[in-house]
Amino acid sequence: MSGMPILRRGRVARTPSAAASLVGLAMVAVLLLASSAPSQSWVPPATSRRAAAAAAGAALLANTGVLAASAASKPQQIAPGYVPAEYLAKKVGETVTTPNGVVYTPLDLGVTTDGLRDGPPRSQSNVWVKYTARVNSPDGPVFDSSELRGSRKAGKPDYAEVRLNLDPTLPNGVYEALKLMKVGGKGRAVVPPSGGYADGKVAFEGDELGEVKGLIPAESTLYYDLELVNIVKP
Repeated sequence: MSGMPILRRGRVARTPSAAASLVGLAMVAVLLLASSAPSQSWVPPATSRRAAAAAAGAALLANTGVLAASAASKPQQIAPGYVPAEYLAKKVGETVTTPNGVVYTPLDLGVTTDGLRDGPPRSQSNVWVKYTARVNSPDGPVFDSSELRGSRKAGKPDYAEVRLNLDPTLPNGVYEALKLMKVGGKGRAVVPPSGGYADGKVAFEGDELGEVKGLIPAESTLYYDLELVNIVKP
């Protein structure tokens, strides 16, 4: 009786060898169905690369926008002695402040023509300038002037010839003011310590014929009366 099939709940129980064969066939069928069915998670490589490139581009644009906004929020840095080209004295009495803090007030705008020798002068231009330099206030004691300088020369000219940004006898703040002027222009410049001699970091001597005796302290604000007489070499 042990070799005979046993009826259980209307199904035929097969011998162990037959059951194992059926299980094997079922597994093969499952594998075949799985290999033929479309995958729900697989993405073609090309599509994946395009998506990655698009995501990277979006991130780059976002980062560029952040960097641009950060750069725009920072004040523009200008080297001492230089001013942007759009800066110019345009109205008598209307002050112009350079990015480095030089405050220039025009008293006379000078010529109305526009040529290289009409101004404003550029870096390395050779110019004739009349100036009077004071300390402590616009009416303070004179420590230097073109007239004092010229008094030791033949003919005693009351102007000085300087090359902008290269002549160390005038500070960078004066060069900034001159670059706001046209020939014949006159005005007053207030030069902060950072625009003075050696960036205002050291004491210095004025002209020996000036009213200031001894050293002018570091961090001094300087006051100049200026006239741009001529642009000798633009």
